[in-house]
Amino acid sequence: MNLPNKITLSRLVLSVVFFVLVSFDNRAALDWAVAVFVLACVTDYFDGYFARKMNLVTAFGRIADPFVDKVIVCGGFALMASRTGVAAPSLIMPWMVVVLISREFLVSSIRGHAESQGVAFGAELSGKIKAVVQMFALGFAVYFYAHGDLAFIPHAPAKWITVALIYAALVLTVLSAVTYVMKAKSAFAPGPAA
Repeated sequence: MNLPNKITLSRLVLSVVFFVLVSFDNRAALDWAVAVFVLACVTDYFDGYFARKMNLVTAFGRIADPFVDKVIVCGGFALMASRTGVAAPSLIMPWMVVVLISREFLVSSIRGHAESQGVAFGAELSGKIKAVVQMFALGFAVYFYAHGDLAFIPHAPAKWITVALIYAALVLTVLSAVTYVMKAKSAFAPGPAA
């Protein structure tokens, strides 16, 4: 249980705290939810950074890190899709959650099969970009849900920034799934006959 893995597990604890806070229907709890979510996103960077920098990459970390990412993002989107409004309605629809979760099941299945066959199937750049945009979208969605009627940023721009991030996350989710499918197709294509 090295430092990067401890950070990863701390992010799992943070995700539970985030879910609890998002379930409350008041601005203070949602503000704390955003703060906890930002902290979880920061730790996501540092566990990978320390694992590479200190040469502490482990099989546990390779499994746990993406698992925790999926828990907090998919769980957060699912909880936000169930919200009906404190100051503003949630902008995340249930079908969006289905798209996100379906992609994760697909890619995890492909990766699991590839690695069981001894084929390396690491993360693609498209998947990393997708994850970053999903995190921004979720953070903005929680903030907008609590403060859509306030003047931190004018209401309409806040809404449309959030909407743009959510749809960008969805598009990147689908595109990254296509990238992984094409990678799998290439990895498992039969070689030339001997």
